[in-house]
Amino acid sequence: MKTYGTSNIRNIALIGAKGVGKTSFVEAALFSSGATGRMGRVVEGNSVIDYDPIEVERHQTIISKITPIEWKQFKINLLDTPGYSDFIGEAVGAMSVCDVSLFVVDASSGVEIPAIRLYNYMKETGRGRAFLINKADGEHADVAAAVASIRENLESSAPEFQIAIGGKAQFKGVVDLLGMKAYINEGGSLKEADIPADMVEEAKSKRTVLIEAVAENDESLLEKYLESGELSDEEIIRGCAKGIASGNLNPIFIASGYNNIGVDALLNAVIKYFPSPADMPAIRVLDKDGKSETDVTADPKGPLVAHVFKTTSDPGIGDIFFFRVYSGSINAGDDVFNVNQSSGERLGHLITMRGKERIELSSVSAGDIAAVAKLKNTHINDTFTSKAHPLTARQVVFPTPVVPLAVVPKSKKDQDKLGIGLSKLTEIDPTFTYHVDKEFSETIVTGMGEVQIDVMIKRLQERYGVDVEIQKPHIPYREKITKKSEKQGKHKKQSGGHGQYGDCWLKLEPLPPGGGFEFVDAIVGGSIPGKYIPAIEKGVRESMQKGVLAGYPVVDLKVTVFDGSYHDVDSSDMSFQIAGSLAFKLAMQDSAPQLLEPVVDLEVYAPQENMGDLSSDISQRRGRVSGMDNGIIKAKVPMAELYQYSASLKSITSGAGTYSMSFSHYDVVPSHIAQKVIDEAKREKEEKK
Repeated sequence: MKTYGTSNIRNIALIGAKGVGKTSFVEAALFSSGATGRMGRVVEGNSVIDYDPIEVERHQTIISKITPIEWKQFKINLLDTPGYSDFIGEAVGAMSVCDVSLFVVDASSGVEIPAIRLYNYMKETGRGRAFLINKADGEHADVAAAVASIRENLESSAPEFQIAIGGKAQFKGVVDLLGMKAYINEGGSLKEADIPADMVEEAKSKRTVLIEAVAENDESLLEKYLESGELSDEEIIRGCAKGIASGNLNPIFIASGYNNIGVDALLNAVIKYFPSPADMPAIRVLDKDGKSETDVTADPKGPLVAHVFKTTSDPGIGDIFFFRVYSGSINAGDDVFNVNQSSGERLGHLITMRGKERIELSSVSAGDIAAVAKLKNTHINDTFTSKAHPLTARQVVFPTPVVPLAVVPKSKKDQDKLGIGLSKLTEIDPTFTYHVDKEFSETIVTGMGEVQIDVMIKRLQERYGVDVEIQKPHIPYREKITKKSEKQGKHKKQSGGHGQYGDCWLKLEPLPPGGGFEFVDAIVGGSIPGKYIPAIEKGVRESMQKGVLAGYPVVDLKVTVFDGSYHDVDSSDMSFQIAGSLAFKLAMQDSAPQLLEPVVDLEVYAPQENMGDLSSDISQRRGRVSGMDNGIIKAKVPMAELYQYSASLKSITSGAGTYSMSFSHYDVVPSHIAQKVIDEAKREKEEKK
């Protein structure tokens, strides 16, 4: 593929709920551009874009794809993204490097609640935003209602750039309101025509609204429009690019990707009205000191700044790293400096992808997106720059994963490969993480939902040959005392030669929540030599790791050693360590111990009509709702009650709900539930014997 100049590049992310036809639109664009000889179909399993075996099996996009469309001397990089909420990280990564995100809406259903969260991420990027009402030929399509839905839920002043010619099965093209021409798809080709007579007045009226919206983004254009009532084509193009780039102009387009109606017209609009990278505001980057900031623009001759935003793994060539060049240019074979890793990398073969097909590039200009394989030490969010003038792009902030599950390897062989396989998977998707919980000696994977985790576990088996079982993770309960207690711990043993002797009295006192642990030496008169006090504390600390109720760590505790005795010959550190442990256990049993459980702050995003059912569900989970407003429920809920919550949420909201959670505090477990936890802990202990 040839090298395209910055002004002839467009970077567009396709964002939206699952099933709105984003991938079908890309398939149609590929076909219209002549890149493919047939229209791939997701439902038929022959999509050019969704070629991953898991995607073919599920008939849905799971990983974002960068697909270049060569269109009339322009290169349009279309980034297709998953609509399923579990894979939101893929969408966030794509929209963060594109100049415009095209929010796709189904003409039959309008804006869906889960997608509002995606749109909010779009707004946070500070980049351009536009809308595509897709499936305009659907049986229940209602373009006018979809426009109203966009304005009601997302952008109240979003102007229509097009109006549909025909509706439902009669949808056959669009009217371009700026050019005041009709574009009709007939026989697989796009034909320009006059606007149908019965649509002329509607087109004129909506064009006036549109021109006003365009003019409002530039003072000089607005002044001229107010004086003359019209703008030239050149002024309209300039105003559109500026308005869309700033995020203040959010045009609405119409198409049917599946049947390739209106796709050509939209591609024409993209190259004419959408901003090129050169039209976008400068981006802020960190200077070489890592603290001060500077601006860079999409200048091919500027200092090199290329940001790695995505990685994939290909069985043929290994890891592939996708990057956006914000400034400067890169040639195949160039040596660059990875400023985040403080190491050099050689970018051997530059490529772009068209489904499975790898297309070689000789060079990449500022504003373009490309990929490279076989790098030594590069990761998502790294920046390629020059060692002489190192600059660092701002990192993409990915959503925090919320669903933890334990994975248990099925064999010793699987155990040996588990860490390597999981590390590879976390490199590919930053919203999938893992760690080893030392408290329970179990490996915990955390994702955005059970579906994402299921996909990752399948990849773990298929790509890295690691078989695991999924289990419910242990809850990190804690134990605490509620009253003071004093007990003696005495360890005495004589078996010939030196014996063992340690004797101490401990006082246990509860501390307020978050009080931690205090150990006080109150020995007077030398009843216990000072050299043995650290051993007593060590015995106490070790015993605190497994409390007397269910074997969970003890928290919020003050321990005072205030008396005891010793033997000149038989006393030792070990003897007093054992004595301290004995005294602690006896005292804790006499201190009315309680079980504590972690409580999380839960935020649920869902349709207003589901608020009542969700609130009731949270109450049944022993949660306390603290607020309900604008489709958001805030509550505090015991962590133990949220196992598989994402599945319940999807059931209640028909897939429209999402949630986030973070640790809040520890609270006392109700006695009847605490007893179940204690009994379960005893059962597990017996099974391990």
